[in-house]
Amino acid sequence: MFKRFLALSVLFTLTVSAQVVYFNYSKSGFFATGSWESPDPNVKTNMTETKIDCFREIKTCVLATADNLMERPHVFTSYLNVIKWDDDGLIATDSSPICMTLTMQVSVADKHITLAHSLKRLDTDKAEACKFFGAEKTTEDIFVLKGSPRWEKEHQWFPDKTDQPKQHP
Repeated sequence: MFKRFLALSVLFTLTVSAQVVYFNYSKSGFFATGSWESPDPNVKTNMTETKIDCFREIKTCVLATADNLMERPHVFTSYLNVIKWDDDGLIATDSSPICMTLTMQVSVADKHITLAHSLKRLDTDKAEACKFFGAEKTTEDIFVLKGSPRWEKEHQWFPDKTDQPKQHP
């Protein structure tokens, strides 16, 4: 009887934990976990995970992204200044990168987060250098929340059976 109870408890815990969406917004802080993706679900990006921590009192957001570069783990961070924070969401920006200004917008009502990479006005030499590194136009990413249906689909370790090629007899 105890084994059956334990098995059901573990199954319930796994089921509940798979349905958690990592988005927490309050008057003093905002926290989310997920990944930056193309708005087009057909465009595949590398498997990464990003943690966003925003603190209203110090008007700062920290974005920490973990990924795998050339077979080695890597974490990079970005710091954004909060320019607007109210009950509907927040806007934070960072203009320190040479080629782009980053602007993150969080909408609380629909738990939607975007990150715009806006090209700066640059002299010809800097513009060519930025172009060489892939910064040649304004782009936008959406934040796919960990635990959401899109996250679950794109972060599977094993492909769906429907995605596998059919074998002919």
